[in-house]
Amino acid sequence: MFEIFTHEYFLLSFLPIAILSGGFWLLFFDRADNKNEPLILLGLALTAGILSAITFLTIGEYLKLENFYVKIIGEELSKIVFAILIMEIFKQRFQTISAGIIYGFAIGLGFAITEDISYLVTTFETTGGFQSEFWLTFQGRFWSTTLLHGVTTATFGLFYAGAYLSHTIYKNKKESPLRVFFVPPNIKQLFRILTLHVSRKHLLFGKEKTLTGHLARAVIMEGFLVAVLIHTAFNLAIKYSHPQISFFIAIFGLYFLGQKSKINESL
Repeated sequence: MFEIFTHEYFLLSFLPIAILSGGFWLLFFDRADNKNEPLILLGLALTAGILSAITFLTIGEYLKLENFYVKIIGEELSKIVFAILIMEIFKQRFQTISAGIIYGFAIGLGFAITEDISYLVTTFETTGGFQSEFWLTFQGRFWSTTLLHGVTTATFGLFYAGAYLSHTIYKNKKESPLRVFFVPPNIKQLFRILTLHVSRKHLLFGKEKTLTGHLARAVIMEGFLVAVLIHTAFNLAIKYSHPQISFFIAIFGLYFLGQKSKINESL
C-alpha cells in the first residue's frame, strides 16, 4: 500500500506536481482577478481543505460510504464545515463577496489535492506502477476534478459571504450567518431553498440587487444545495463517459465565479 510513497518518481515528480496543481489554480484565480490575498492566509485555507479531505476519507472508510449521491453530499459537507471555520476566522477580511469565493476556492483545492493523491495511490496499486493510465488519471483530475472541488466550495463561499455582507438575519450587516446556520428553516424558507430562489433572482437573472429580507441560514443552505447540484452534474458526466461535459462544467464554473467576484457588495 505504501510502495508509491517510497518510489523515486513520487518524490521527484508526482508529489510536487500534485501540490503545485492546486497552487496553480489558486494563484491563477486569485491573481487573474487582481485580489492578491496574502499567501499565508491562502495557505491556511488550503491546509483546511486538506484536513477536510482527511476527515472525509477517514469517516468514509469507517462507514463504508459507497453510494454515489451520499459520497457527493459527504464531500461537500466536509468541505463546507471547514470553510465555515476558516471564513469565521477571516470574516474581518470580508469587504466584498470575492473574499468568500477565494477562500472557498482554496479550501476546495486543498480537498482536491488530498483526494487526488488517494485516487492515484489506488491507480498505482491496480496498474502496477507509473503506467500510462496513472498519468492519464492525473491529467484528467488536474484539468477537471481538482478544479471542480475548488468551484463548488467557492460557490458556497459566494453565498456565505453574500449572507454575511447583506442585511440578513437581524438586519445587522456584520452579523455572522454562523449563529443561525443550524436553525432549521420554516416551510417558506425551505421552499425558497429548494427552488433556488437566491440563485434565480440574484445570480442568474439579477432582478434583485440585495439580500435584504432573506435569512442567512436560507441563503447559505441554498449555497450548499447549489454546490451539491454542480458536483452531481459533474460526476454524472464522468459516470456516463462524457468527460468533455465535466470539463465544461469545471471551466465554466471558474469563469462564472470570476465574473461574480467582481461584484462589490452582496450578490
